[in-house]
Amino acid sequence: MRSAIFEGAGKPLAIEEREIPRPAAGQAVIRVCRCGICASDLSMTGGSPFDMPAGTAPGHEYAGEVVEAGAESGLKPGDRVTALPIAGCGTCPACRADAPLQCAQMRSMAGGYSEYALVDGRASFRLPDALSFTDGALVEPLASSLRGIRRLEIAPDSRIAVIGAGAIGAGAIYWLRQKGVGRITAIARTRRGADLVDTMGADGLVTTGEGLNERVAELLGGAPDIVVEGAGAPGLLQQAIELVGWNGQILSLGGCMKPDPIVPFFGMIKEATIRFSVAYGRSEFREVLDTLEAGHMEPHAMIGDTISLTDLPARFEAMRTGSHPAKVMVDPTLA
Repeated sequence: MRSAIFEGAGKPLAIEEREIPRPAAGQAVIRVCRCGICASDLSMTGGSPFDMPAGTAPGHEYAGEVVEAGAESGLKPGDRVTALPIAGCGTCPACRADAPLQCAQMRSMAGGYSEYALVDGRASFRLPDALSFTDGALVEPLASSLRGIRRLEIAPDSRIAVIGAGAIGAGAIYWLRQKGVGRITAIARTRRGADLVDTMGADGLVTTGEGLNERVAELLGGAPDIVVEGAGAPGLLQQAIELVGWNGQILSLGGCMKPDPIVPFFGMIKEATIRFSVAYGRSEFREVLDTLEAGHMEPHAMIGDTISLTDLPARFEAMRTGSHPAKVMVDPTLA
């Protein structure tokens, strides 16, 4: 099979021939039909301390068709599935709490930039007939935003600012709107994502620059009760602290992988709370699937181009510096 392989920081992904994996008990092999490109894939192949091992295939926002099922996987050939790209032991306190990323035996099940990939049967979900493989590949990023929003204490009249108009920020706006909050504004460097955040439910978008705090407060009718940091760049956590009102909540959801100094005193005088969220569990995947099956079309606005594995290395490198749609999809079945 063809796979896009990370060979090391500073090198483009390499398209290589690899053996099709074979499933162990509890696993299945899927023919990958869609895999979204995540900003974390870019971050974890760019020379950070969190880079994935060289020689592995990235790609964790996938959906596909089961071609071989191992014993006790609960799946069968022909099933259309999406899956958590992580596998826990299933019995430890973290797994029982639906936090498989925290499992001491957690294994990555990435590899979606390939024609075939392994999935954990316990972490797999059959796609409803009404949903496409593209929908299936949206489940993972939407689940990540959902888990973060679930960690907040939200009231109907909450004033909320979301920093970032990409996939994570847009997903956060979507789930906040589903919860019926009062007013939501997005914050971004440019207006490129204005249409996306509008579709997802924002009341407006404010660009960064002079007078940001005042402009956000004017749009919301006061300082934000909640600020969601959904872009993952240094300086944004401090920006969130400066934006939030007294006794407010800050959600760090963007996943910055670089040192990001803050001035704690700014948070202290506001008696603000900073929360962190990472990944998802089965319950978030289930809620996303149920929401999409119910006919919610707004998340489709996140989808940009669909490209082949052959085109992936060049596009992947271009995305490191250039603007791009919130979610570029890879279709390994394309020639």
